[in-house]
Amino acid sequence: MLTEFGKEIRKLRIDLGITLFDMARVTGVSSAFLSAMENGKKPVPDGYVETLANEYEAIRNAKTKFLRLADMTKKEVRINLTESNQAANELATAFARNFSELSDDQVTRIKSILNKKETQ
Repeated sequence: MLTEFGKEIRKLRIDLGITLFDMARVTGVSSAFLSAMENGKKPVPDGYVETLANEYEAIRNAKTKFLRLADMTKKEVRINLTESNQAANELATAFARNFSELSDDQVTRIKSILNKKETQ
């Protein structure tokens, strides 16, 4: 299943005339791994968008978009709670415990709250 990240990175690569092999070599991954990321078979590793941005101006100029798309490929998210206060720890664990049971409306409301924080 092609992900949005995969579609965008492949389109950019083709538009720039960069082969899969060359992009993989420049960014320090195998061609097979890059292909798997493009095809949604592997999540985008942490720091990979930063590596891409260091090599390609087009990605550097749209880094926020690529970071968001890369996040969408993750199957698991880890939260380090060692620096958080008790209320934040309780929130994180309650969210994780109830995540699969959230309604579409609840997801929309939570995203709205978090997106408002990002724009402040």
